[in-house]
Amino acid sequence: MTITPSALLITPEADVVPVDLPVGSGDRLTVMYAVIRCRSVDVVALTDRLDMWLDDEGLYTQPVNLVATALARRFGRTYQAYHGPVLLTGGADEEGETVPLSKDKVLALLASLMDL
Repeated sequence: MTITPSALLITPEADVVPVDLPVGSGDRLTVMYAVIRCRSVDVVALTDRLDMWLDDEGLYTQPVNLVATALARRFGRTYQAYHGPVLLTGGADEEGETVPLSKDKVLALLASLMDL
C-alpha cells in the first residue's frame, strides 16, 4: 500500500521530497517551519487549489530555487525569483486552513516538475 504525501518540498538543489503534514493547524505550522528551515513563512497562491509556502526572509538568506521559480512562472507568477526551500500544499478551505494535496495533484505536480 502506497501512502500519498500531503505536501511536496522542493529544495534549491532541485530535490523533491514528499512531506506528510499533521492535521492540527498549530502542529502543521511547526512542521512547515522545520521543513522549510525558517522562522516565518509566506504563501504564494499559485491557483485556488495550490499554494507555495516559503521562507519570508529567504530573499535575503537563501539561494534562488530555480525549480520553484520555474513552477511559479508556469502559473503566471513572473515578477520575481523564489528563494530557499518551498513547500507545495493544497489551497485553503472555507475556514482558511491549508488542505493536503490530493493523490491526483501530487502525481500531476511530479509530472509537471519533471518537465521543468
